Amino acid sequence: MEEDERGIIERAAILRRWNVRGKHLLDLGAGPLAIIAAREFDCRVTTVDVSEVAVREARCEVEREGLSDKIIVEQADATALPYLSGRFEVVIGFGILHHIEPLKRLRLLREAARVASEAVILAELNAAGFKKIHEFKDYTPVDLAWLEQALQTFGAVESCEGRLMNVYVLSLRSLD
Repeated sequence: MEEDERGIIERAAILRRWNVRGKHLLDLGAGPLAIIAAREFDCRVTTVDVSEVAVREARCEVEREGLSDKIIVEQADATALPYLSGRFEVVIGFGILHHIEPLKRLRLLREAARVASEAVILAELNAAGFKKIHEFKDYTPVDLAWLEQALQTFGAVESCEGRLMNVYVLSLRSLD
């Protein structure tokens, strides 16, 4: 998969590889993925973040990009999502799990699987990526073997390893 100059798998490469074109997405953690999905892949996106500041910044960016008709930005906790089961075709989280307390990570996986009807896509830093990007911050790295095993309790999992980041895709039913 294509990586950026830092060695992080590109968001567009993930969206392209797992064919999300035209899908209804839930993006966990407000960031650039929602804009890429809406603009380049014709997705309807709801992006959520627990941070009020991140939500405010994301709303400004969506308006600046002229994508208010395709992207909804809401404040929500990814470990207790306020959506009905199966509400979104695909739930995606790009580099968010290490921001979640380790004891709450399984709750996030359960919620993502609950609100997705087709797939959950999680991109997370591997040991090299965590060391390079977050080694001296107050985050706890994700045990990627645990992540893959936990996802397998919900269904079939495909993984893709990069230099600094891995991608895990939980298929709840086959993607088109």
